[in-house]
Amino acid sequence: MLRSGIFPISIATFYLVMYVLILSSPKVISYGYIMFFFSPVIILGMVYMVLKYGKYNGPNLENDEFGYQDKPKDELNML
Repeated sequence: MLRSGIFPISIATFYLVMYVLILSSPKVISYGYIMFFFSPVIILGMVYMVLKYGKYNGPNLENDEFGYQDKPKDELNML
């Protein structure tokens, strides 16, 4: 479950949405400060999991340094 890219993105998105909602309520703003303190850990954890377990489904770039998925190689012009 943690080895797919969707799960960590969903958790981080939910965390950040809850953070914004908590900041909009003055009664529980102290929880917002605590969440702000832990938000870099959540974001860095999400980035780590996506980079480690994410899968690239695009075309193989072979020896090219860069590629575009929306255009074939033959249509790309040199600068």
